[in-house]
Amino acid sequence: MPSARRESIKIGDDLALDFANTVQAEGRDATGRLHSWSGLIDFLELRGALTRTGAVDLRAMGESDARRCAAAFGQSVQLRDTIRAMLGAMVAKRPLRARWVADVNLALGWGAGADRLMRHEAGWRLGFTPEAADPLRALAPIARSIADLAASGRGVEIRKCANPRCVLYFRDRSRGRRRRWCSMAVCGNRMKVAAHTRRHGRRRSA
Repeated sequence: MPSARRESIKIGDDLALDFANTVQAEGRDATGRLHSWSGLIDFLELRGALTRTGAVDLRAMGESDARRCAAAFGQSVQLRDTIRAMLGAMVAKRPLRARWVADVNLALGWGAGADRLMRHEAGWRLGFTPEAADPLRALAPIARSIADLAASGRGVEIRKCANPRCVLYFRDRSRGRRRRWCSMAVCGNRMKVAAHTRRHGRRRSA
């Protein structure tokens, strides 16, 4: 996996935010940068939310049960819309709506499974295994991530990029909580260049 691609999907510094950031600008394809079931699985694997074995299993499921996986992909787009609405409320310090919370609680249930004994080296270990037959299980880690953020209350700093034309969110873990841009190399530089141009334009007109 190219490291540049892996880093580009981690701008939000949190799984739920990075998933929310897979949208495109208004007026473009409604599925954003995720165009299919396989694209969703690629994202989750690159983001570290799936093991390689888990990703292989889910891609195979996309071939053997294409209709259910396509429906699960549709659910992922709806979940992303809910997450973006929640993030917008968090940035504005507004309360979360009951229907958003209900959507997330429903998605948390998609990770249902059971504890099982699994072979580990020379012995056994107890581990949680999600319901393997349900493709919706792929979305459970995303639901858990946004649930963790919601449960953190106002103590977690969620921000929207200061570029008014940018649609990306990020979790501000910077010292002093002063991060403003989704990426300094992209929006940060663009806005600095724009500000520089405006300043010099005013000086020339004066």
